[in-house]
Amino acid sequence: MNLYALLKNNDINRVQLSDELQNDLNDYFDGTIITFTSKTEIQFNGEYKPEDNQILTITDYDLPFSIDFNNPLKIERLTNDKIESIKGLIVNNNDFVLFQTFDNRKIIKPEKWHLIYSSNTFSKIENKGITIEQKIDVLYKIHEKKLLFFSYHNASKIFDLSDYYRGATNNEINNFLNNDLFSTSEININLFNSRLRKKVFQIEKNKVLEKVANKIEEIKNYANSIGIQLNLDSSNKIVFPSDKKEIEQFIYFLNDDLYKSPITEFCYETNSKRKINME
Repeated sequence: MNLYALLKNNDINRVQLSDELQNDLNDYFDGTIITFTSKTEIQFNGEYKPEDNQILTITDYDLPFSIDFNNPLKIERLTNDKIESIKGLIVNNNDFVLFQTFDNRKIIKPEKWHLIYSSNTFSKIENKGITIEQKIDVLYKIHEKKLLFFSYHNASKIFDLSDYYRGATNNEINNFLNNDLFSTSEININLFNSRLRKKVFQIEKNKVLEKVANKIEEIKNYANSIGIQLNLDSSNKIVFPSDKKEIEQFIYFLNDDLYKSPITEFCYETNSKRKINME
C-alpha cells in the first residue's frame, strides 16, 4: 500500500514513508477494509440513512482525478509546507482506493507540546506531522468503478457529489414553480430552505411532475384524503400553495415523504426511504 495526500486544490502528493511503515500500512487498514466491504450495499439516492450493517454506493463512478498508482515514484512528494493544505488522505492497493477526510485537528504542530514517552522520559515532538486514523470515509472499488461510503457529509468533503444530491438553485426553484402543471401567484423563493431545496432537486431528478400530469385528479383526491388541501383551477392546474407550512407539506407530498397507512389510516412523514423491488 502507498499513502498519498489529496490537497485542497485537488493535487495529489505522495507521502514518503519508511519501508517498515509502508509494510505496516496494509495491516493497519486490513480489518477496516473487511468491515467496510462486508456491509450490505444500498444504492445512494440522497434520501436513505443506512443502518450500521449497510453502506451507500454510487455505481459507474470515475474518480475525478488522474493518478498512476502503479508508478508512485513519479508522483510529487508531499513537503512540510503543504501539510496545511491537505483535505484528505488516500491509501491504495490493487483492488481498492481508500479515502479519509483530513482537517487541521489531525496536524501535529510543533508549537503545541506533543509529548512522547521513551526510556522513562517524555520528550517534545519538534517537527510538524500528521495523524492517520484507522478508519475509512470512502472506499473505491477499482475494478467495479464503485464508490462506497456511509456518510454523504464526509464523502462530499472529498468528492463533488452535487450531481447526485444537492439543493435546487434559485433558477431551478423558479423553473419548478413555473411548470405548466401549476397555477402560481407571487411566491417568495426564500421560503424554500435547504431541506426543501434538496427535495425539489429530488422531485426534478425523479421526473415526478411528469408522472403527476398523467393523473392529476387521482392525486388531488389522495392528497385531500391525508389532509393536504390540493385545489385545481379552471384550467385543471394545481394551485400552488403560498403559505409556508402548506408549501412544505406539498413538497413533502410530491417527494413521497407523506403517506397514509391503509391499515391504521394514520398519516406519516418519513425522513429516510429507499425504493425496493417486491417481485
